[in-house]
Amino acid sequence: MTALTLHCVKQPSQPCLFALLLVVASCSVAQSDPPEVQANRWRERGAIIDLHMHLWMRKTALDRAVAVMDASGLGVGVNLSGGTVTRKAEGQPSAFERNVEFADRLHPGRFVHYMNIAWPASDGGWEWDEELRSQIDAGYAQGAAGLKISKRVGLYLRGPDGKAIPVDSPKLDAMWRRCGELGMPVSIHVADPKAFWDPYDSSNERWTELKDHKSWWFGDAKKYPPRNEILAARNRVIARHAKTTFVCVHFANNPEDIDAVDRWLDRYPNMMVDLAARVPEIGRHDPDKLRRFFIKHQDRILFATDFMSVGKFILGSGGDADRPTVEDANVFYAKHWRFLETRDRDFAHMTPIQGEWTIDGIGLPADVLQKIYFDNARKLLGPKLPPPTFRAAYRADDFELRADHDAWRRASRIPLARQSRSGKAAKFRLTHADVLWSKNWFYVRFTCPYSKLTTFGGDVDGERIGLWDKDVVEAFIGTDTKHPRRYKEFELAPDGEHLDLTLDLPKKDFKWNSEFEVKVEVGDGVWHGMMRIPMRALSDSTPKIGDRWRINFYRCDRANRLFLATSPTLTGTFHRPWRFALLELAGED
Repeated sequence: MTALTLHCVKQPSQPCLFALLLVVASCSVAQSDPPEVQANRWRERGAIIDLHMHLWMRKTALDRAVAVMDASGLGVGVNLSGGTVTRKAEGQPSAFERNVEFADRLHPGRFVHYMNIAWPASDGGWEWDEELRSQIDAGYAQGAAGLKISKRVGLYLRGPDGKAIPVDSPKLDAMWRRCGELGMPVSIHVADPKAFWDPYDSSNERWTELKDHKSWWFGDAKKYPPRNEILAARNRVIARHAKTTFVCVHFANNPEDIDAVDRWLDRYPNMMVDLAARVPEIGRHDPDKLRRFFIKHQDRILFATDFMSVGKFILGSGGDADRPTVEDANVFYAKHWRFLETRDRDFAHMTPIQGEWTIDGIGLPADVLQKIYFDNARKLLGPKLPPPTFRAAYRADDFELRADHDAWRRASRIPLARQSRSGKAAKFRLTHADVLWSKNWFYVRFTCPYSKLTTFGGDVDGERIGLWDKDVVEAFIGTDTKHPRRYKEFELAPDGEHLDLTLDLPKKDFKWNSEFEVKVEVGDGVWHGMMRIPMRALSDSTPKIGDRWRINFYRCDRANRLFLATSPTLTGTFHRPWRFALLELAGED
């Protein structure tokens, strides 16, 4: 099979020269890999999002959490214990603001935070509508990704009569309504496992857990409402506030009855469920029936674990004396992968204190796993998710551009997997960019599967403004992190046409000449676009290990209506530097 190779070096004072030659290349369309293989790739690049974590804002706690995330392939953890947003005095940050600042300083880009409500000590004299609406507005302004409501509502929060305030109390309507108006999702925990209302004795199948946590037993009808009454009240809230998205945590707090959860999801389009700490329970159901449930509701299920790093690890649940290790936490996540990705039978679940039974895997298809592992979370949280962080490997020796050069084996791979405007995952085969850096050059190799190439198809004297109106790959690179509006743009089309410019938004300088080199190799079904960019064109200072740049890679594939990005801008333009990914210059592997 032959492939067309185009090579162009932009010279400072002469027009582009194209050398045309034929090279032998072998390009075949890869068959679909098994779901576990694709999931491993997602874990390798840290694509998976855990939508339900609880974290202490202590250095040790966060460091240990990130160690687990790195080992298990998690890119982002959603901390549902972000803190309250009320400021005690003017000029003082809220607990939420302090927590976000602390986490971002230690581990930028790894966590997203939900706000929590500062409830009144007593009901008397509290202006519920005004107070709750004010707190939601403050949380939104402070950057909260959503609101977490704990089981305090419906169980512990009391009115003047000493009775629990119902989940569907009109006192709370302003809170639910305002979240919908601002587009803030609500992760809501009401009630608890069915067994927590059963007799408090050794006949209870969750006796080991309840013995250690007596406050979790709600079987005293004089103190606590019936479980089904609490769940019904929550569902009335969901029905009443159709413009608010409710993530009903812990498998809608009814993992014992998946038929009921199925009916609820059918009835309430604004309802989603997360898996946090309930895989041991749902894994007891008939695996074929459960698999059908997951496939049917694949757009409404979110990967979540209830992982806690709070002085010690708590893995879904645990006893007071338990002290899980980092390795235990890695096994905890690995059992989630096994449940979701394989059809294994009768294996021990990830939270033994919940019960001494086994579970069965449901072996979901890759496209369903992708939604549950990260697509649904990205759709839910949108711009609240931090841009991804990547590393560029160092190479001491410079090399000529060639797609099959051995140097690329050590390159860092960066995906272009999502539509830039919507953030939705691309259905076509994965486009990616491989990056390396040396003292003199920054190297990029784009690998672009295609069904049809769309180019201008003609020579041009100099650069073509508007190259982006046809098929093209683009690299946006900003080395001045203090001035994110300043960056360089490099474009390359499959026919070898290319363009470079420097930007200081809103200004764009198309006359700027970086003297970057490009090469294109077009094969059967895949084309490679390569760039070698002089470091002197990117920064006035010598690059060094540890430097952080803002970068984004894009691809326009007109035939498939794909406008892909490494970090989607979530608007109709690629020029949103605050949505760019971070790239760290790393040492040699």
